[in-house]
Amino acid sequence: MIRRTAFLAGASVLAVALTGCGEIDQKAKTDKIYAGKKDERAADGAAFGGDKKKWEAKLAERSVAQNEYARTETKK
Repeated sequence: MIRRTAFLAGASVLAVALTGCGEIDQKAKTDKIYAGKKDERAADGAAFGGDKKKWEAKLAERSVAQNEYARTETKK
């Protein structure tokens, strides 16, 4: 009885250990190139018309509202 239990435990351990050996290939099966839309720069959008300085100013203005020290009043 003990021998049978030890054999089953050993066989179980061996089966679990060998399960990790069979890695499946995860590479794409096609050689197609990406045909999606072309990305554009943020400043090239309709709101800024390609003006990078205008975009940077708007970005800096928006980041002020994200500063906790600037948003809260500190009274002593």
